[in-house]
Amino acid sequence: MKVLDDAARAAVRSVIATHQAQLAALPGYVAAEPGFPLVDGRFLREPAVIVLVDRKRPLSEVPVAERAPRQLGPYRVCVMQADPARQLAVSADFEDTVNALAEAAVGLVYKPPAGQPIDKVYNVKQPFLCHVGPDAGWPVLRPFLEGTTRSLSVAMYDFNADHVAQVFIDLVRNGGIAAALSWDDGMTKEEQVIRKKLRKLQQEADFRAWLVQCGKGRRFASAYHEKVAVRDGKAFWLSSGNWSKRSQPDIDPVATPAQAKGMFSKGNREWHVICNDAVLSKVFEKYILHDLKASEKEEADGAADAALDVAPKLTLPDVFVPLDHLLEQAVAFAGPVVPVEPARLPAVKTTVKVQPVLTPDNYLPHINALIDSAQTSLYLQFAYITWSDADKDADFRALLRKLAQRSTEPDLDLRIILGSTSAADNIRKLVEAGCNQDVFRVQGSIHNKGIIVDGQAVLVSSTNWSGDGVLRNRDAGLIIHNEEVAQYYQQVFLDDWDSRARSRVDDDPPVTLASAGAPTPPGMVRMSWSDYHG
Repeated sequence: MKVLDDAARAAVRSVIATHQAQLAALPGYVAAEPGFPLVDGRFLREPAVIVLVDRKRPLSEVPVAERAPRQLGPYRVCVMQADPARQLAVSADFEDTVNALAEAAVGLVYKPPAGQPIDKVYNVKQPFLCHVGPDAGWPVLRPFLEGTTRSLSVAMYDFNADHVAQVFIDLVRNGGIAAALSWDDGMTKEEQVIRKKLRKLQQEADFRAWLVQCGKGRRFASAYHEKVAVRDGKAFWLSSGNWSKRSQPDIDPVATPAQAKGMFSKGNREWHVICNDAVLSKVFEKYILHDLKASEKEEADGAADAALDVAPKLTLPDVFVPLDHLLEQAVAFAGPVVPVEPARLPAVKTTVKVQPVLTPDNYLPHINALIDSAQTSLYLQFAYITWSDADKDADFRALLRKLAQRSTEPDLDLRIILGSTSAADNIRKLVEAGCNQDVFRVQGSIHNKGIIVDGQAVLVSSTNWSGDGVLRNRDAGLIIHNEEVAQYYQQVFLDDWDSRARSRVDDDPPVTLASAGAPTPPGMVRMSWSDYHG
């Protein structure tokens, strides 16, 4: 069976319905659904009953009376760990948050700037400064920021790194520049502290900052997820990574080789790029200021709390993560590694074709075309790829089905590295849709969202592959058509594939939701939702 088709799903659902009371009585029961079972690190292409629980235990620790049946009717029963999102969906403790998420895509009102300048091909004549994290993120971003002489326009999702904030504040306060920040409205505790500092900065310098409210009736569904900084209208930094502790760790493994050991325990795999092109810089700045002015207008009209001094909105819960899982990752990252140095490419001056992409404006059609264009190789590295059966996600689902079809082509070298968070559940859904499991590998500390085609073109982007990410949030990226640039990121990808990613798919760790004030269970660590999900 290549695909878990509608007929097979219906047959399994019928069996689940017959035994629903028995299944719901299992300790920690979250849901039961049709699926392919995970056996010894691989998914068997046969219909089964997948029972999702909030904390899967080794079978030896489960009393016989509490064990799920091994088989129901003609179908194997496979117990799997429910990821935090699945647990959240059925939790009575977070009903308001669940309802807000369910309605996030309703009545969105985003309107792009006139003429959609993002949807054009641009010719860039200056080399790109290619770099990756955690190898060389902050050591490149810091001098880029400090080189500002006139203006700095920033769009950011997560801004929780105090060392980045301090450089930004000192630059704006003492540099005599005009600065603008368009910032996602979700706030972690660390961001609350930085927000207070920036609120004070607004009184001291030429600094405009507004929050972008997301959700029902807003411009974007669930996240203002862009990571772009435009300097002096002449150059811009674009990344998969935020201005966060994990995306911009305060380390320099290239200049200080001793910091290379264990660097993935301090920071995520990210792809970054700096582009020196005034025309394209002004395009991205136009959209940043367009978003900022819309927030300013919403505040003036009383339609949104967009100022920096508002109370935070409903937030996703913390999670309890097994300490053993974190220690296993730390051990996996403890080995020697050679950090990748930044490079200005192409080495010889030439004109490079670049296609900028934004969601929700023009990302999807250009990514469809990029995947269609692959002739020999197609490499993807994403924090996650989440399947969705929702009607509103039909266009995203078509993209995933295209990927599944391409994964079966014998002459195409297709490889996909996914982050380890919820990897088993994500890969299962893709295999059920027809993906060849052999194209997947799993790697910890992945926050990247990049694609390389035929070693000739590369996408550097902030867009996660979810329904909201591809269709309804704000994200930014560049498709760069140049062999040297593409090969730079391809070598990083292949080193990850060979040295850090694993082909075996293990069930997800027993991560559970943490209610406010709940004590941390023995052997667990409390983490914020955003920290756990990267």
